[in-house]
Amino acid sequence: MLKAAACAFLIAICALPALAQDVRQKDAAARDPGGFYRFLHSFAPETAVSVWRGGQRPDLKTLMTMRGFLPGNPVYIRIFKKEAVLEVWLQKNPDSRYELFEVYPICSASGALGPKLKRGDKQAPEGFYEVNAKHLNPNSKYHLAINMGYPNTYDKANGRTGDFLMIHGACVSIGCYAMTNDNIEEVYRLVQAAFKAGQQTISVHAFPFRMNQDTLIKFKDSQWIDFWVNELLPVYDAFDITGVPPQLMVCDRQYQIMNGINSKDLPKDCEPVTPW
Repeated sequence: MLKAAACAFLIAICALPALAQDVRQKDAAARDPGGFYRFLHSFAPETAVSVWRGGQRPDLKTLMTMRGFLPGNPVYIRIFKKEAVLEVWLQKNPDSRYELFEVYPICSASGALGPKLKRGDKQAPEGFYEVNAKHLNPNSKYHLAINMGYPNTYDKANGRTGDFLMIHGACVSIGCYAMTNDNIEEVYRLVQAAFKAGQQTISVHAFPFRMNQDTLIKFKDSQWIDFWVNELLPVYDAFDITGVPPQLMVCDRQYQIMNGINSKDLPKDCEPVTPW
């Protein structure tokens, strides 16, 4: 029944809401890192960032200034496992949409498409996580590390086990998302500055792939299609429409968007994704 519903949903998204279509077309250029970047990343992902736009990459502060950002701007992170990239989005003003700052290559992520289920399965997580300052580890043996906060409320409700799932450097992974040391330094500094400027938590959303119609149809026979379509896709689309990561709760062991519900007035049997 669930798989039938998921397939019906896939057919329905062939005609996306007009609002989502308009927003995506309007902001395509802002979110697109550029044809040259995509071409280079297709065969040399580890060097794509370092040769951004064909020259010596500026230092982080200069790069932020060039793109109209300031240190301490609020941060949102998206990870795409299949494409092996980590996106950092920044918000220039409190009421504005988040804008894409950079697309960083992930040089190593163990496991296959699908969420992490148990300790030792070597799977990198998929789902929605929140990190705060206590999740930063400047003394990691993998150069620098950001603990993703797995398991979260959803994972615990579904009986999933494991811990210390990180975004880190050193380019080696056993269930984590690993980057080069240069790249994790930039991501770490952006996150650290946001916390120092007052951001309480940072959303880290990990997807199996870019959740467009063609890719969803390609993986329609996966055992995880219901999870991807019914729980991950609505959050992916909500960010595309609003430009702000939605607040999430877990109800009946499923992710749901809060849609303006106050965390103190959650429906019965629902919990916020973040415990703090």
